[in-house]
Amino acid sequence: MLITTTKENLLTAINAVQRAINPKSIIPLYSCIKISVAEDIAVFTGAGLDISIECSIPVQTLREGIALIPARTFYDIVRRLPDIPITLEHSDSMELTISYEKSVFSLKTLPADDFPAMPVFSAGMEFSVPAETIKKLIRQASFAASSDDLKAIFTGILWEINGGELSLIGTDTHRLSWAKGTVDINDNDAKGSFIIPAKTAIEISRLMLNDACSVKAEKNTVFFAFDNIKISCQVLQGSFPNYRQVIPTAFITSLSVNGSSLRDVTERISLFATSSEASSTIHMEITDDILSIYSRSDIGFGREEIAIAREGDDLKISFNSRYISDVFKAIEGEKLRVRFSGQLSSAIITDEEDGSYLYLVLPVKV
Repeated sequence: MLITTTKENLLTAINAVQRAINPKSIIPLYSCIKISVAEDIAVFTGAGLDISIECSIPVQTLREGIALIPARTFYDIVRRLPDIPITLEHSDSMELTISYEKSVFSLKTLPADDFPAMPVFSAGMEFSVPAETIKKLIRQASFAASSDDLKAIFTGILWEINGGELSLIGTDTHRLSWAKGTVDINDNDAKGSFIIPAKTAIEISRLMLNDACSVKAEKNTVFFAFDNIKISCQVLQGSFPNYRQVIPTAFITSLSVNGSSLRDVTERISLFATSSEASSTIHMEITDDILSIYSRSDIGFGREEIAIAREGDDLKISFNSRYISDVFKAIEGEKLRVRFSGQLSSAIITDEEDGSYLYLVLPVKV
């Protein structure tokens, strides 16, 4: 293998594929980057136990070939190179030579024969989503997923296709975030679902630029393709809870509130809700057309009031402060609808002007 390319191209490819790599893996292959050169394209591949990523970059090819390179060391060298053309040469002596002008580095490589091949899609569900849409949906759903690996299925996001509509749902059993968008699909009657880790979905969204994303799903693997990147990831096995059953349909109190005001007040009052289990709570009191939010902890006390338009009963209710603050990562509207089904029952937060997002949160007992 003998190629010349730019430092920018090399860093683009390395930064993309190393998201699949576990640098602490006891299996050497899984801490390496594979480079395959054919014609004037170099395909960089990183692989983990449950995800593989390919990134293609343009190169000037003098000799085709394949090399398997330790990812961490390769990255550390490339990111310190000057912004001039870089030459990579892989020889039969199992060394990669990195050179420019009068400088040269040599890096030991591994045999590439046993590197896992990128899975190939055979048959299943296929659709396309604009990058802007899929990034938004992942952002809106992922924060509600669990970070507890012992709750494996809840560390994932459910992707559910119903004709031209895509729903992404994340839940840790204390809250639920449901985001919807439209997709381009050949069969408007198509239905299907799969679950992938929330962490994987976040990494996918970070790699996207502006092109549409092609999604192909079969029983055990989901494939994403966009820009110059291809990703395959293993689905999480198990049954996702029937999220529709937990969403209440009857409410005792409903209020309309300015979204910016609620966000700002919640953030300020949350400063008084410390991280200890006993005091990480904010309290809400709805009386007439006023919503009072307050919290007390070892550091002090804070209370603020917001004007609202209310329907239904007066109410006192308490929530984990982070669970209320987190929703503002996902909801963007200036007018929010907050509905309460009871003092100890779930509350629903939605955008009054956009029906594509719903957030459910359980209260805490005090």
